Amino acid sequence: MITRARKTLTTIAASLLAAAFLSTPLRAEQPETDTLTMSTGVDLPFIVHIVAREKGWFAEAGFKNVEFKSFASGNLAGEALLADEIQLWTPGNLPPVAMAHNGVPVVILGTNAVSHGLEKIVVRKDAGVEKPEDLYKVKLGLLVSSTSGALLGNVAKKYHLELNKIQTVNLGPPEAMAALANNEIQGIVFWEPWPYKALAEQDTKVVHTGTKSFFSGTENTDAQVSNNRTVWVASQDWVRRNPIATRALVGVLVKAQAYVRDPANRAEVLKIYSDAQKQPIAMNEVLLDNYTFDPTVDATYVNDMDAIADFLTETNRIQDRKDVLSYTYTEPLKTVDPALVEVEGQWKP
Repeated sequence: MITRARKTLTTIAASLLAAAFLSTPLRAEQPETDTLTMSTGVDLPFIVHIVAREKGWFAEAGFKNVEFKSFASGNLAGEALLADEIQLWTPGNLPPVAMAHNGVPVVILGTNAVSHGLEKIVVRKDAGVEKPEDLYKVKLGLLVSSTSGALLGNVAKKYHLELNKIQTVNLGPPEAMAALANNEIQGIVFWEPWPYKALAEQDTKVVHTGTKSFFSGTENTDAQVSNNRTVWVASQDWVRRNPIATRALVGVLVKAQAYVRDPANRAEVLKIYSDAQKQPIAMNEVLLDNYTFDPTVDATYVNDMDAIADFLTETNRIQDRKDVLSYTYTEPLKTVDPALVEVEGQWKP
């Protein structure tokens, strides 16, 4: 009863907060630039960006020229950010954590979506994967440098497997889907919508998600192995040059999150997103519940980011371990709503 009451109070508070955001004018000061370019992809975290554009909120905030760009890989998007070809990057948290710990001048402005259950290990049914040890028998397609690599590493740790004995092939999602169909690989480790497509189009099954095990005998058992969240990333130089634009950008994104999060807007935002992406609404209706659109910087944020840094340290991909708050900038988020900052970021322009 106590838990149910808390959930009810949380829902009411979220609704009141959303109403407050949606009734607040977006532009208090003219941003230093009226042009904004950001990376987008085919997955649902970008519902926030697309809804904000379609509702005209970027324009209201002073960004008259807004462009979306897609990239073949997260690495290319990260390079574009540093070259000022884009001003906002919204990846899973592993790439920017790796960059920040290796001295690349990026800063995290907040969380776009928490999605611990989003990534899934999907295998061909004829591959014979029933228990964790069976992963040694197959080849898995994934982007090793993504949060999916961290998920696989955590699966190996949880089930006492040797990660270097699991055969992986570094592939982007479309290439991995083709390789799975041709039995060149026997499984994939990706975020949605790729598992959904694999299950719909091929004779496959899920053996693990970021939060649950589906190995034989443990079906639907709680087993968190993911710390995935998509985050808002900017270059430090752009933030320093554009303090007003940075605050305006975060304000737009938080307003769009609140709108997306409100159950009353679900049908509208799914149509806006699905039409823009030319994707079936039925698929996105199923997948939307994988995400919690919450920008709050709190203890869970710190824990997730630390877990990613732990994985990168263990796999020798970062040498100079930093405090995750040292590359987190919370002042713009605090300006939008102080309640969204439970733990202060340490980065300053």
